[in-house]
Amino acid sequence: MGYSNKISKKISFTIFLAYVVVIFYTAFLSREPGSRKSISLVLFETWGCTFHMHAMFIENIIMFIPFGILNPLLFRKFRNARVCVLAGFICSCSIEVLQHITQTGYLQLDDVMTNTIGTILGWLAWKVGFYSKCHLGS
Repeated sequence: MGYSNKISKKISFTIFLAYVVVIFYTAFLSREPGSRKSISLVLFETWGCTFHMHAMFIENIIMFIPFGILNPLLFRKFRNARVCVLAGFICSCSIEVLQHITQTGYLQLDDVMTNTIGTILGWLAWKVGFYSKCHLGS
């Protein structure tokens, strides 16, 4: 591995760690424990009919795009789409269950779905970038 590749890996890993901290803060520390106790297993319930609800729905997709980009960038096993998407799904489920246990967030099937879609979009973005780099000589 060349010097520039080592630097790129270190920068990517630093960004990944910052991303994990932001996700952890957003999911668990930004709300008072015990403030949210509901469970919703209704798909598209959070889409709602207001701009704010639409924004929150889209935010959950955007929140996991870095997961789909950074994992295959840093770890070879996540270059397999199924492995990366399954990991995003499991991480999202884990966050939802832990939020329910700590009552710091509603356990919502929508969140799992939107986070998983974000992981897919991130993986596709990584794949396009990886393909471009490998096949176009960038």
